[in-house]
Amino acid sequence: MTQKRVRFTQTFHLSRHFFQVDESTLKNILSEFDPNNTGTIDYITWSMMLDPKDLPKITSKCKAVGPLAMATPTEEELELIDAMYQRGYNLAREADRVGTRLLIDAEQVRYQPAIDGLVLDLQRQYNDAETTDKAIIYNTYQCYLKDAPQRLQTDVQRSGRFGFHFGAKLVRGAYMESERALAASNGVPSPIFDSIEETHASYDGSVDFLLRHSATSNLEVEIMCASHNQGSIEKAIESMNKYNVHRKSPTICFAQLYGMSDHLSFNLGKHGYRVFKYLPYGEVGEVMPYLLRRANENSAIAAGTVSELAMVKEELGRRLQSAR
Repeated sequence: MTQKRVRFTQTFHLSRHFFQVDESTLKNILSEFDPNNTGTIDYITWSMMLDPKDLPKITSKCKAVGPLAMATPTEEELELIDAMYQRGYNLAREADRVGTRLLIDAEQVRYQPAIDGLVLDLQRQYNDAETTDKAIIYNTYQCYLKDAPQRLQTDVQRSGRFGFHFGAKLVRGAYMESERALAASNGVPSPIFDSIEETHASYDGSVDFLLRHSATSNLEVEIMCASHNQGSIEKAIESMNKYNVHRKSPTICFAQLYGMSDHLSFNLGKHGYRVFKYLPYGEVGEVMPYLLRRANENSAIAAGTVSELAMVKEELGRRLQSAR
């Protein structure tokens, strides 16, 4: 894994270029990011010291309005973020109390930084290796995003640096069409991989990376392989065998939507792998669009449903025949 370090002098000159701040104040601020006087600023440490509430103060010193200033939350948005944090901590506190995992889902790219900030705070507190022997809080990584592999590696480095167990749910992603349309309307490159083959490689590579890391880490690494793709499940099992991860180990489990890809779930369970069925819960008006969006934006699920229907018909025929 790459170590993200930038020279102190380089950061100083860049900051002077973009921010209206006097030299002594800037040196004092940057020195907090280099407490051991190494002459470099470590991205992992720097990112852990930031908070969404700090952005208005930081960007108020910008010499011009750029992407960071445009992304700075308003006072109303800060209140919403604060409410989100309170609800997140309430859920995490209860999950910790009863000893269950809390998997926080991913959303569109424009919302994800706020979610990541919350999850990181929760992981530092509830996945702390000094207070628990497992990962209570999981983040979700959408592997169709071009930056997903690097974000995953960075977050793994954070967990090692700050001593908390790492929990991740890996999915392909369900907002492909809307993300590409939004990027096109804003005149920016799409955050989504250009081909399905690249997404497959990202997903399978991420599973392999985490399993490989789990074999050498002193901290717990827990993965939920949430996929309806048979090829990815088979590759995950190959990686488990390669790194000697037992099928009952808490290091990895599998999950499919309730009512979808049951042939995968049943066979995984039959052979002793840890497998879950994911049940969306809520009012029909809220749940159905959720399911339809995934069926519409994930062609693999739609294709799999056709083949699974054929399997169901075949099994019904077999049972009727045997009952005669």
